[in-house]
Amino acid sequence: MNFPLIPVDPIKSISQRALLAYWDHAANGQFFPTLEQFRPDDRTHDPKQLVFWQVETISPRERRFRALHQGDHVAQVFGQHWSGRTMDQVVPEFGRAIALGGADECARSGCAVYTILSTVDPSGRPVDCERLLLPLGRQGKVEHLVGSLQLISVSGEFRRETVLSSFQLRTEVTCSGKIRSSGQSGAAAATGIRRDLEGDLGWS
Repeated sequence: MNFPLIPVDPIKSISQRALLAYWDHAANGQFFPTLEQFRPDDRTHDPKQLVFWQVETISPRERRFRALHQGDHVAQVFGQHWSGRTMDQVVPEFGRAIALGGADECARSGCAVYTILSTVDPSGRPVDCERLLLPLGRQGKVEHLVGSLQLISVSGEFRRETVLSSFQLRTEVTCSGKIRSSGQSGAAAATGIRRDLEGDLGWS
């Protein structure tokens, strides 16, 4: 998969835009915040839709991602609890390469990574899964990832307990890209990511 640099605009979810803004603000001029600095409240983003991963470096080019926390809504979709297990163990085969590719890009680049996976409900109406990955760490090294998974369908219908079967039948990547923090991009980001996102947190 390719992850070109993208602006904030493709992110559809208001709460994911707010989470991205919080992540950028918490970094405080660094490439990304630490796990200890990243403490969004429930008003910023629903914790039931979050997953925290520990990044384990196997070699300079190989990483493993181990689940530390999994929100209840994510557990309902996948029908299992992930704590202590690795991403390659818990993500179904149809989405494994997509999930691991995004996680590896996030850990390698230190950028936020955004992906939309699209399918259709039994009536042929579109259903999207929007995934936002954010890196956390210190001294330029990514030590953890936090992932937000949100399901959305404007015209279709889905249930978290059964929607996975639709993605197993048909999955298309309709958006993928990465977003630098203000600390990575310097002045350009200060007039970009913060300007575009500050309204989501009510900043002025």
